[in-house]
Amino acid sequence: MQAVKESIDYRQSRLIDAECCFQTKSPLMEDIFQKVKGIAHLDKHLVLIGEIGVGKKSLAHAIHRNSSRAKGPFHSYYCMNTNEDEFKEAFWEQVRVENEHLTLRFDVLEKASNGILYLNKFSELSTAFKLNIIDSYIHGCNQLFRYNFATSPRLIISISQDTYQQFMKTEVWSKLLKLLNPVSIMLPPLRERREDIPSFIETFINEARISEPKWDTLGITDEAMRECISYRWPGNVRQLKNAIFQGALLSQGSLIELHHLPFSMNWQLPYQNE
Repeated sequence: MQAVKESIDYRQSRLIDAECCFQTKSPLMEDIFQKVKGIAHLDKHLVLIGEIGVGKKSLAHAIHRNSSRAKGPFHSYYCMNTNEDEFKEAFWEQVRVENEHLTLRFDVLEKASNGILYLNKFSELSTAFKLNIIDSYIHGCNQLFRYNFATSPRLIISISQDTYQQFMKTEVWSKLLKLLNPVSIMLPPLRERREDIPSFIETFINEARISEPKWDTLGITDEAMRECISYRWPGNVRQLKNAIFQGALLSQGSLIELHHLPFSMNWQLPYQNE
């Protein structure tokens, strides 16, 4: 029963994240979301660019839920720190016989068939691995007896803001544009959309209430809210969420006050090194 509860809580958490993605008071984000809503139904590949913790994966989930592939799987592959054996198992072709025909099987592409494959931190891979993923996708999704463009997964690729400018100068970027022709969307950091901080906090407080029934009276003081709005959030939405959950723990599920917010809010060094 505990495992079932955790699974339900995770789905509720993901639903909350996806719903709050398209709720914004920031003119900049409203413009981005209107474009994303239109793109979601076009079945185009996407490149999401932004700082660490800005909400690229949550946006990818929201795109999935608002697309024609909503009933298909959302499979995320974490590219950072992938070793060679793991990569080969995921993306290298495996020859098999099916219906008296030889077919090439690609593990990750199979898992995302009819859905979305989210390549998390794609920019952190080596050049060879990046090029191999593109080749695997092209070869695996154009097999005569297995795939067609309707069932091949739609790609959403995550790229770090720090590496984007350099990435644009590489062979990988040129090949990505030529073969997959993705639409690029750049997400602004949280410090450039402070209007959304109160709604994010409300969302995370509601999520905390769902995760712990004893926290049904959880809230936040005006002073703590003002501190959250004025802080620069070098870790973006992810850091804000962690701060609210730590505040919920330290306040024992009652009212989050200024002294309940993480000590790290006064220190940017841990996030500068990400």
